[in-house]
Amino acid sequence: MKTDILLSTYNGAAFLEELLQSLYAQTFPDWRLLIRDDGSSDKTVEILKSWQEKDKDRIFVVRDNKKHLGPKKSFEVLLTKSTAETIMFCDQDDFWLPHKIENTFAKMKQLEQRYPDIPALVFSDLTVADKMLREVHSSFWEYIKVDPDNVYNIYRLLINNPVVGCTVMINRKVKSLVLPFPEQAVMHDWWIALKVSQKGVMDYLPQPTILYRLHNKNSIGASLADRKYYASRLSNFSKTISQNRNAIKMLRKLDFRLSFVRFLGYKIQVTLSKFL
Repeated sequence: MKTDILLSTYNGAAFLEELLQSLYAQTFPDWRLLIRDDGSSDKTVEILKSWQEKDKDRIFVVRDNKKHLGPKKSFEVLLTKSTAETIMFCDQDDFWLPHKIENTFAKMKQLEQRYPDIPALVFSDLTVADKMLREVHSSFWEYIKVDPDNVYNIYRLLINNPVVGCTVMINRKVKSLVLPFPEQAVMHDWWIALKVSQKGVMDYLPQPTILYRLHNKNSIGASLADRKYYASRLSNFSKTISQNRNAIKMLRKLDFRLSFVRFLGYKIQVTLSKFL
């Protein structure tokens, strides 16, 4: 199997069918889906059972007694189970565009040819959509004012991460680099991006590969794009520092000598660029 898709679900029944349909519409055929439910109380588990019964050779549900772990730890469990050449992460409420796997896999092969035998990560832009999958903005990166080249500067990557987990493909070598996820890791995708930026290589597709759905439980994009948010951060630098303590703790887990002056300098630059 060339690609494992890791899906952690939690009360995602409202959008799960559309996601699964988009996976089966992929132009890249050599994939399997590893799913772990994180303690859903809606019809998510019923939907997963129904799809698994239809395709037991492609859909695998990981069952354990760990109940509700949260997304970071749930994806950690799934990552330990994967044995494929490449691995992708999947969110329950998005919609994959038909060439997502094919284009990402092709970019991964190009990256591995240039840099063989090292951990590699590929990510992409996203189209921002509303609850009904109607386009809100053609580029998530433009929408939240983030530069994908931030991945080539660890301070910028720490402050303003452009790597969204549901667009990511990693090769198998990344597993040993990032596991286990430390408690200090804010989220799995951010931690993986930081580790690969240190010890591996990254590249990205500038075109969107996914419809990223914004709804009442997933409104981070809207809040990040709000100028009032950045104005409040500018007016209170002590609050800015306080709210980035977790990010700094995560950085220290990378065996990286942190320059707090450089960190604060980049933080001010990024915040000003979003506000202006």
